[in-house]
Amino acid sequence: MKMKASEAIVKMMEMEGITDAFGIPGAGINGLYKYMAQANIRHYCHRHEEACVHAAGAYFRASGRMAAALCTSGPGATNFVTGIYTCNIDSIPVLAITGQAVRAQLGKDAFQCVDIAKICEPVAKKTYCIVDPEEVPVVFSEAIRIAKEGKPGPVLIDLPLDVQNAEIDFEPSAYQPQSFQIPSPNPEEIATALDMIQAAKSPVMIMGGGVILAEAAEECVRLAEQLNIPVITTYMAKGGIPAGHPLNAGHCGIQVGQPIGNKVFLQSDLVLGIGCRFSDRHTGNLDTYVKGRKFIHINIAEQEIGKILMPELGIVADAKLTIEAMLNEAKTRNISISPQIVPQLPALRKELARKVDYDCKPINPHRVFGELNQFFGDETIFTTGCGITQIWSGQLQDINLPRRYLPSGGSGTLGYDIPAAFGASIATGKRAVAVMGDFGFTFHVQELAVCAKNHIPVIVVIVNNAYLGLIRQNQKGAYGYEYAVEMSENQGMVDYVKVAEGFACYGERVFDPADIPAALQRAVDSGKPAVIDIICDPQVDCSIGTSLDNVKEFVY
Repeated sequence: MKMKASEAIVKMMEMEGITDAFGIPGAGINGLYKYMAQANIRHYCHRHEEACVHAAGAYFRASGRMAAALCTSGPGATNFVTGIYTCNIDSIPVLAITGQAVRAQLGKDAFQCVDIAKICEPVAKKTYCIVDPEEVPVVFSEAIRIAKEGKPGPVLIDLPLDVQNAEIDFEPSAYQPQSFQIPSPNPEEIATALDMIQAAKSPVMIMGGGVILAEAAEECVRLAEQLNIPVITTYMAKGGIPAGHPLNAGHCGIQVGQPIGNKVFLQSDLVLGIGCRFSDRHTGNLDTYVKGRKFIHINIAEQEIGKILMPELGIVADAKLTIEAMLNEAKTRNISISPQIVPQLPALRKELARKVDYDCKPINPHRVFGELNQFFGDETIFTTGCGITQIWSGQLQDINLPRRYLPSGGSGTLGYDIPAAFGASIATGKRAVAVMGDFGFTFHVQELAVCAKNHIPVIVVIVNNAYLGLIRQNQKGAYGYEYAVEMSENQGMVDYVKVAEGFACYGERVFDPADIPAALQRAVDSGKPAVIDIICDPQVDCSIGTSLDNVKEFVY
């Protein structure tokens, strides 16, 4: 059957299960948009191309379903780069499609003609520039498979305008999404892993973001319960085990880590790492991290095994299949380890919890997170991007369900928060709350207009400390100076309430900690997207260190 390549692309997207797209049309991609207008795919028009990718990425983070991000050529396409990098480092699959100049203009510095496939190559899982229209079906099918299989990630397809408008042979009824193998663990490796766990005195489990991606959080908790060992979650797995679960040992790390997680980890002699990548903010100084303990590393991507540390046992397999195999073997052997620290965990969680009940004015930022924990229910989705506010959020927020805490983990992208909250809410219908600093708020604040237009009542909580807080702390602690980080205008001259109202949102500024719950309630009751600007003490630092045994704590 003859049809335009653009029509075939849209039909393939539909058959691949894509129901939502986040984009901005432009002359370089209008050939495709003609058929998007006829598709059973909901399209949301954003105000910046980067925000399209953040929304599509968070759509998957919240739901486990892929979405598409679309934009035009040139600067539209280059604006995609940060969003693609943000998805790629966190293993988030997105179908990114960019328009391009016609083929005859490629490489000739034509208007808005840039080699976006080459630019994105280092920060995407795979990129393509299609120059033969007949390759469109093969490339799209392969790209979506690659995005999903193994360690997931974004794929980018660049479409010259004349390729979009070319006629190709395509029979929709013959199209079949490509299948792929999900790697299973070797039974001998499962047996070896259980042998190592049984031989250990103080084993600990690290639940990584790969467990969430594999939809295996529940099974992972059951394995921990069978083995009776503590569970430390990485930042990307926050919510994978309920905050109050008897085996929850919190986070481990030098920034978003928690005292309980660091204590439990440092007392361990064996680490069972599942779906994690041992990133630097988790491990801190690697010598301290590895000293005196053995490692079992389970990851679906072979290149992750040994990349940071060399485990005694590496298992290249799907997290869920591996957890299930380990659970069956543990039940067969009737293994229950009961490390000495396990009965102490509930008491340690209370004893080592950082203080959040400050009553002072200006408001201590920790109080904001204590209020968020109290006000919002378990089904609320939180997004957060970068900086000292992200660190406080990771340290202090309690999350009880997977896919409810959606940070920009590996890239720490300012401006991710609001479009991510929008995409997550579109995917799930749940309330989404973007938690961010005053500086980060001005990155992609224009996306509040998208929330308002589409009646998505995202709530933005600004922890307004009128500083580039994390950068000030780094300057002060590592170099002994402070320069270009003070932003007192954000608590005075700049009015974020008017900004909110200008985008047809509800806005309110809070000065007293006792007023936070009522302000949040008014935001909910408004039925609109809302901005709650909480004026905080500019001088509060976050707990931070260079290794797990030297995290500096601050109490005010």
